[in-house]
Amino acid sequence: MRVALVPSRIPGVDYVINPYIGCGFGCKFCYASYMARAVGRRPQEWGSFTLPKSHLLSALVRQLRKPWHFYGKYVLIGSATDPYQPLEARVGLTREVLRIILKLAPNLRVGLLTRSSLVLRDVPLLRQLKADVGISVSVLRDAYFREVEPKSPPLRVRLNVLRMLKEAGLEPYVFLAPIFPDTLDVLGEVLGELKDIGVQVRYAELLSPFKNPNLRTLRAFPRWVRLIREGGLYAEFYETLRAHYPEVEVIRHGWS
Repeated sequence: MRVALVPSRIPGVDYVINPYIGCGFGCKFCYASYMARAVGRRPQEWGSFTLPKSHLLSALVRQLRKPWHFYGKYVLIGSATDPYQPLEARVGLTREVLRIILKLAPNLRVGLLTRSSLVLRDVPLLRQLKADVGISVSVLRDAYFREVEPKSPPLRVRLNVLRMLKEAGLEPYVFLAPIFPDTLDVLGEVLGELKDIGVQVRYAELLSPFKNPNLRTLRAFPRWVRLIREGGLYAEFYETLRAHYPEVEVIRHGWS
């Protein structure tokens, strides 16, 4: 690996670091499934393997030997795979990335996005770095949660993580994604709880049903597609979102 800090095309993000290839959570909607081809796997296998990036830490140290190149830049840890997925508990790559940045480039602006409670382990580092911590919260019905997210922490765990991050002195934000098309009632409940916790919802991403071939294997897939194509559905979700969080940025993905 030549570099750890990879230039980014994400608006507002200068660089990304993805400590792992693959993901142990196995979410059926994950947009990064195409990256399986980089290690000789099929997109359908995304979620069944996790590989730590070899030489990531040495590459990061090498890049940060010239910290002035990165002064004030924003780096997002976990743009294509969760930085706190299950393997992180044993391997600790994400934690070492944070330690290296704190030591060599403390003026680098650090953000990360996760759906895991393991982020709580690194609160002391995150506080020192004044990190921008995002928690990904999906909106789907309990009846099919484990079909869609076989190994992810459930909603209640993620809400508790948000509370604990706030209690620790951080100001976490929420990336509400994805929002499934049969969850208008669930969305209202989730938004109300997030308001009670006192966290910001920065982005809300509606389900894009064709990003991962694994999603098509689920029984409810034809119904989701049909609902998305129905006229007026987007307006209802948009109004619900904006009623609770007027500044939220909504990623529509072609909903009618």
